[in-house]
Amino acid sequence: MSCPTGALHFRRLDGGEEEPADSGTSVYARPNGPLFLRGNVGIVDQQGTLLREDTRVALCRCGQSGNKPFCDGTHRKIGFRTD
Repeated sequence: MSCPTGALHFRRLDGGEEEPADSGTSVYARPNGPLFLRGNVGIVDQQGTLLREDTRVALCRCGQSGNKPFCDGTHRKIGFRTD
C-alpha cells in the first residue's frame, strides 16, 4: 500500500525492490486540497537548491502550509475551496 502524499515511506529490509517511480510524471489537483505529483519528481527552491527528490509529493495550494511548498493538511483547517 502506498501513501499518495509522499508523507509515508518505507525501506525494504529484505533486499527486495523498492517502490518504483511511475514511468511518466503526472500532476493531480485534488478538490479543495493539494497538488499530488507522481513520477521522478525534484522540487527545487528559488536558489536552485534541491529540497526533495521523490516518487510522490503533495504541494500546498492554499498558501497556508507551515511546511511550504509541501502540504501539511492546513487546507482542511481553514476551509480552503477550489470551486
